[in-house]
Amino acid sequence: MIWNKNKFGMIGLAVILSTVMTFSACSIPDHQENLSKATNSAATESRSEEGEVVKYDPPIQIKAAQLADATWVYDAGDDINSNVWSKHFADTLGIKVELDWTAAKLEDYTNKLNVIIGSGDILPDMFQVDPAQLQQLAEADQLADLTEAFSSYATPLTQKLMNQDGGIGLCAATFDKKLLAIPNLTGTITANDVLWIRADWLAKVGLPEPKTIADLEAIADAFVNKDPDGNNRKDTHGLGLARGPSITPGGVADLGGWFSGFNVHPGMWVKDDDGRIVYGGIQKGVKDALLKLQDMYKKGLLDREWIVKDGGKLGEDIIGNKVGMWYGGNWNGYWPVDVSKNKGLVNLKPYSLVSVDGMRPVVQMVNPLVASYTVVRKGFEHPEAIVKLLNEFQEKMWGETSDNAKFGTNMSVTPAISYFKYPLVQSWPMTKDIPDNLNAVNQAFASGDTSKLTSEQFGAYDAIRAFNDGEIVKGFGNKRQFDAFEIIKKDNLPNQLNSEFYGAPTPTMVAKKSSLDKLELEVFTKMIMGKASGDDFDKFVSNWNSLGGELITQEVNAWKAERQ
Repeated sequence: MIWNKNKFGMIGLAVILSTVMTFSACSIPDHQENLSKATNSAATESRSEEGEVVKYDPPIQIKAAQLADATWVYDAGDDINSNVWSKHFADTLGIKVELDWTAAKLEDYTNKLNVIIGSGDILPDMFQVDPAQLQQLAEADQLADLTEAFSSYATPLTQKLMNQDGGIGLCAATFDKKLLAIPNLTGTITANDVLWIRADWLAKVGLPEPKTIADLEAIADAFVNKDPDGNNRKDTHGLGLARGPSITPGGVADLGGWFSGFNVHPGMWVKDDDGRIVYGGIQKGVKDALLKLQDMYKKGLLDREWIVKDGGKLGEDIIGNKVGMWYGGNWNGYWPVDVSKNKGLVNLKPYSLVSVDGMRPVVQMVNPLVASYTVVRKGFEHPEAIVKLLNEFQEKMWGETSDNAKFGTNMSVTPAISYFKYPLVQSWPMTKDIPDNLNAVNQAFASGDTSKLTSEQFGAYDAIRAFNDGEIVKGFGNKRQFDAFEIIKKDNLPNQLNSEFYGAPTPTMVAKKSSLDKLELEVFTKMIMGKASGDDFDKFVSNWNSLGGELITQEVNAWKAERQ
C-alpha cells in the first residue's frame, strides 16, 4: 500500500507578529554546486572503516515534539514512544527519542507550537515545523545550523534522495547560506488527479470513456437519468463532489483535475503572457470552469447535498451505488472505496483527465512547496543526530537493507499498520512511486523476475498478482493505484508543471492569506450552487487584489527575481 501523507498546514496565529521577511539566501545553481562538493565527502564521519553505522556510546537522548495522529494504529503493546522504529534507532544509533509532548491533530500541534514560539518558552531539542514557523524561528536565530552535519553525515543515499527535486527543498530550508532544517520532501507529481469512473456503468448507459468536458457532462447526465445501477430508481448522481471543495488535486472528489481541464490552476502560482507570476485562482478560465459546474448543478448532475458531504460520506455513496464518477488521487481505491463492501466496485477504474477543448494530455500543475520540516533547537549538543535519523529512515524504507513489512506497512492485519508514520525525521523520494515503483513492478511482471524488487515493490507486485488471480479484495487497492500511476506517468511525467512559488510565506501572506483563501472558497462554492454569477467572480478578483492579493503578488515576484 502506498499512501499520500498528511501535510502540515500553513499559518498559525503567532507568526502574524512577523513583519520582516528574510528570504532564504540560496539559489538553486549555487546550492547544487555546494552539494556537489559536499557529496564527495559525505558520510565520512557517520560510519566506521567497515561501513557500519557508528553508534553513540553512551547513548544520547533527544527531547522532541511530534504530531501523533489519533487515527494511527500500532502493534499490540506499542505506542508512539515505543515501536519498531524507536527500538531500531536505540539499538542501531544509540539514540533515544523521548517525546516531551505530542498532539493528536495537526491543528492542535500547530497551535501549541505557535504558543511556545510566541511565548519564548524552551523549545524541544527536535521538532516538526511548517514553513511559517520555520521562517519565524530562523529570523529569531533559534535553530541549529545543520550545514556541516548534513555535509559530514548524510549518506550517499540520503544525498541522492534529498536532491531529486533539483535542490528546491534544501534551498527552501537554507537561510543566509545556513541549512536550518531537514525538508520533508514528497513525490509531488504523485498528487495529480485521475478521473475515477465505474466502467460497468459506462457500458450500461452505452457511452465510451470521455475525451472532453462535454463527454464528461454527457456521462454525468446518463448516470443520473439512465439507471446505471439497474435498480429502476432515479437515485444516482452524475459527478461526485466533496465539501470544501478542495481546489487542488490529490484528494477525494476535488476540483484540481476539473480546473486543469480548463487550463487553470487555483492554489498555484503561474506565469501570465508577460512572464509575470500571478495567482492561478483569479484567472479568467476559473470563471468558465465554475460556470460550467453551476450549469451542471442546475441540471441536477451534481449531488444537491454535496456541500455537507466529506470524503467519508462520499465513500458511503460510492459503496451504496450512488456515485460512479469523480476526480481524485491515485489512492482512492483504498479509501473511500471499499471493495469488500461492494464487489461491483471492481469495475471502478482511473482514466485520463479531459479538457474543455479536447486537447490531450491534460497537464496538471504541482506544488513543489515543502509543507513540513524537522528542525533542531540552537544549542542542542548533537545536531548531527537529525541527519543520522534521516539516514536510517531512508535506508530502511528504500535502501539496500529496506524491509517494508517491518518498517513500512503491515498489510497482513486489519486495519493495516503504517509503521512509516512514526519516525520524527522523514523525507521521501520524489520519484519513488512514479516512475520508480511503477517501472520496477511492470518489469517484474514482464520478466517474471522479482529478485530486484525492494520489499515495498514486492508487496505491490504480490497484491497486483493476487488481484489478477481473482483475489479482488486483497489486490484491488494496489492494482487501481498502479493503474493510476500509469496514467499520471503517461500524461504528466514528460510535461510536468511546477507552481512558480515555493518559498516561506511572505509578510502579506502571513497577515492576509487565510482571509483571502476563505473569500475564494466562499465565492467558488456560491458560484457552483448558482448563488453567484460571473460578475460576482469579477468582483472577487478585484477584492482579492485590493485586500492583499496584489501586494502578495509583488512579494512573490520579488522572491522569484532573487532566484533567477
